[in-house]
Amino acid sequence: MAFARFAQAFMVAMLALACAGQRAVAETPEAADLVVANRHIFTMRAHSLGVAPVERSRIVRDGIRLFVENGGPLIVSTAPLPDGVAVMIDDRVAFRVLDGDVPPDTGETTQAVAARAVANLETALDEMREARDARQLLPATGYAVMATLVLAVLLWLLFKGYGWVAQQTHRAIVRRLAGVTPRWTGHVLGEAGLSGLFTLPAKILSVLLAAFLVYEWVAFVLKRFPYTRPWGEALLDNLLRTLGGFGSGALHAVPGLLFVVLIFLLTRMVVRAVRAFFRGVHEGRIHVGLVDETTARPTGQLLITGIWILALVAAYPYIPGSDSEAFKGIGVFVGLMMSIGASGVVNQAVSGLMLMYTGALKPGEFVKIGDTEGTVTAVGFVTTRIETLRHEEVSIPNALIVGSVTRNYSRLAAEGGLWLGTKVTIGYDTPWRQVHAMLKLAAERTESIAKDPSPRVLQTALQDFYVEYTLLVNVADPLRRVATLDALHANIQDAFNEFGVQIMSPSYEADPAQPKVVPREKWFEPPATG
Repeated sequence: MAFARFAQAFMVAMLALACAGQRAVAETPEAADLVVANRHIFTMRAHSLGVAPVERSRIVRDGIRLFVENGGPLIVSTAPLPDGVAVMIDDRVAFRVLDGDVPPDTGETTQAVAARAVANLETALDEMREARDARQLLPATGYAVMATLVLAVLLWLLFKGYGWVAQQTHRAIVRRLAGVTPRWTGHVLGEAGLSGLFTLPAKILSVLLAAFLVYEWVAFVLKRFPYTRPWGEALLDNLLRTLGGFGSGALHAVPGLLFVVLIFLLTRMVVRAVRAFFRGVHEGRIHVGLVDETTARPTGQLLITGIWILALVAAYPYIPGSDSEAFKGIGVFVGLMMSIGASGVVNQAVSGLMLMYTGALKPGEFVKIGDTEGTVTAVGFVTTRIETLRHEEVSIPNALIVGSVTRNYSRLAAEGGLWLGTKVTIGYDTPWRQVHAMLKLAAERTESIAKDPSPRVLQTALQDFYVEYTLLVNVADPLRRVATLDALHANIQDAFNEFGVQIMSPSYEADPAQPKVVPREKWFEPPATG
């Protein structure tokens, strides 16, 4: 009965092929894979009697299923045809491998493609028979259960091993940090502290190993059953192909990596020589005409940066994966981010170069920039650091310095000291000669003021109610500017109080009933001491 049903189906198929052969095929055929029991047999690319490859594949697949249902030894053989090779099952034609089915530009023959298709078909038929035999499926089920138990044990051991490594790492860190303050130790040994940091490699290795074990378990179990065996073989083949491709890629990348390392080593040698040269210029051991001690450091840094950029450009083509689209996309993204985010940094760096090459500021100089007054400790590409008299370090952006007024008290101090000025306003009823004498007396009482050149008093303004006097004194050390002014102001007050002259500041409208002076007997009122 089954054979009659097969013969009827086969005749219907042949009739369909004969009818379809009368239609002209104008379009290019679409290739179709012949898959039997999830196993790829071969790829059909040509029309057969006007039937497209997709339809050919479906018809052949249904016919093979009928062969298996009909039973028999299922012996596969071949017979030559004028336009290809006929593949037969039990001396009956199952399908044909045509000359047009051979992949173009591969150099293969129709006989080679047919031989490979026969081998694949024999394997598929054996698996179909095995799938119909319950006695052969029992061992496969047992192997699958055993593999699952082994996987569970291995994963459990892996989990316990990682826990042991994490525990030992945590104990080692606790011992190392035994002398650290408890508050800092508690912070470091938190969830995101040193314990997590040092156990991260073990965690990554454990996850990768667990994924590999699960992958191998899936491939092993799928290979035990006929219907899923092709999937298991594909998993194993993909793993081997991936590992092989990784190894092959690594071997092909070795020459390029060696060239990159060579460029890096040569660049490093050149950079060391350039850095040593400009360090000698900065320290005064080497003298060149174009660069001095001030500009040696920025010039060396710029030259070193340019050398590294040239080395990167030269090594870029030899970096593995540099010609890939992903690498190019990452390069474009990084360049875009740098161009957007570095605009402010570039402005500060250019301003820093202006300060360095113009020599406006040098480390060790006492300056005043805006409201900040102190000693310059460093002039960088982005910021300039100043140490104030209150022992504070202030970082000022270089662009702000370039756009503001800078007073340098140290630059000309070596050529005659630093001139300091302070102002007082005295009424017209006080002789100006007396005022001059009192101001000079206060300057003489201030120890840090130089005697030569001597202090000078200028009448800088004649206001409506008072005269403005300016006292100019010379200080040898600019760092003592604030302390000198403090002592000078104290001596001025003492001198004017001593001679009964009141200072008319900040404003004067009428003479008070009593002079606004402090008598000598009250100069040291509590809590003041002599």
